[in-house]
Amino acid sequence: MTTIRALEFFSGIGGLHFGFNASGAKGEVLDSFDMNQQANDTYLLSFGKKPVSRGIDRLMVKDIEKYNANCWLMSPPCQPYTRGGKLLDDQDNRAKPLLHLLDQLERMSSPPTYVFLENVKNFEVSRSRERLVRLLNKMGYVFRECLLAPYNFGVPNDRLRYFLMARLRSSFKQDTTIVPTGSIAITTTTITTTTTATTTTAAAAATSSSTAPESLVGDVFDPEKELIYTTWPFPAFVEDPKTPVQQHSFKLPELRHFLDKDETHVKDYLLSKQLILERPNFRFDILRPSSNRSSCFTKAYGGHHVASGGGLLQTLKMEQEDYDFGNSESIAELGLRFFSPTEVARLHVFPLKEEHEYGLDGDSNSNSNNHNKTNGSSTSENDKDADSIQTTQVHPNSQQTVTTVRPFDPQLARKPEGPFLQFPHKLKALQRYKLLGNSLNVWVVAELLRGILFADHPGTPLPVYRTSDESSKPLESTSKHSIDKHSESIESEQNTVEDEARNPKRLKTQTA
Repeated sequence: MTTIRALEFFSGIGGLHFGFNASGAKGEVLDSFDMNQQANDTYLLSFGKKPVSRGIDRLMVKDIEKYNANCWLMSPPCQPYTRGGKLLDDQDNRAKPLLHLLDQLERMSSPPTYVFLENVKNFEVSRSRERLVRLLNKMGYVFRECLLAPYNFGVPNDRLRYFLMARLRSSFKQDTTIVPTGSIAITTTTITTTTTATTTTAAAAATSSSTAPESLVGDVFDPEKELIYTTWPFPAFVEDPKTPVQQHSFKLPELRHFLDKDETHVKDYLLSKQLILERPNFRFDILRPSSNRSSCFTKAYGGHHVASGGGLLQTLKMEQEDYDFGNSESIAELGLRFFSPTEVARLHVFPLKEEHEYGLDGDSNSNSNNHNKTNGSSTSENDKDADSIQTTQVHPNSQQTVTTVRPFDPQLARKPEGPFLQFPHKLKALQRYKLLGNSLNVWVVAELLRGILFADHPGTPLPVYRTSDESSKPLESTSKHSIDKHSESIESEQNTVEDEARNPKRLKTQTA
């Protein structure tokens, strides 16, 4: 494996850095960049090194190239693209740092070999994304995009996000090995790596359409027609992107494995009865220790926005599994509480310095492609519905992929010596919730880096590169209608996602 020298842009509390560590990649994160002081203080305490607080939109090529980095990890602000915002996209000031980085990327004499980006659902239909993928294609990158949640990787949490993994085609080792029957038969040609992005692109385009997989012959690059995968695993860079791949089925562990064992401070997170009584007929997202799902924890979690912040844990009257939401008094007697910041961090698979040992205790993920039920003699109807999240759907012509899958194991995301996520003592619970809500799932990042971005597959052909005059199309010629025309459907889709998080019976996985 190539030694990775990464830069972490929009670093927050270090989710990308922790994901990099958990991926098993050989290398290091050279430096990180963020302007949020609370996030930077947390990062410093966790990694022993404070991020550069200089504005990303003020970095120039020389500032970046001095690191000699071959990997960019990015998690830019989501507000320009989120449904809760104004959908200003590239016209939002908070999108400028990302767009500025793309400008610098295009000017670099030695662009990074690897690019990773995370953002919210909706980014995939943004002008910012179109600008990004057009530039990557123009510079000779091959890339994969997906919309996936932690439960797709065996973690009992719903946090649907967009991810992009891109790699310079010239970085793949040339191979002339005859590919076995059933794999992609591509005759590879000599690729000359040069020092400029422009000539690298020309070299990467050397593979003619006659050597491409049949499904790609005649294809030209079109951002709107690029595949966005919604199941895991999906085809590696060296495989035909249109290859139907069977979804892996994970057994989701119960939430009890992520709960604090020391209940001394549990009362600090109890939801006030008054808050419940003020919301008659409101359908609280009630979870139990035996549940194997949890909704997305947003930055508003822990406050009065209980409608959209995330799920609540039932601590009393555990024999009650059916809820009468029209009777607020009965709901108020359930001892509902917020998950603690530490519990949220565990569900986001951040490595923590634990006083007690935490593990799955035999309730780990199964490698089986069959549907698995949750262990336990007593399972609520909500939990049974949640378990259906992982029902496997198999394409009639599905094939094996060279992309490998790891069963979820939180111990693989931490090393005994650290680093560990550590919040400064001065940060209150609400501030910690906000930082976690703005972060990402470490295990998802680790698996996409390990299984896709950094994966080498000796004995396989070079990825197919498609070129088109369209790849040079100016961004300005893309009308705002290209995203506005999707607004209504996006609104509907995201409402459905939020509804599904509260009503998992309705949630179905999709095949690529």
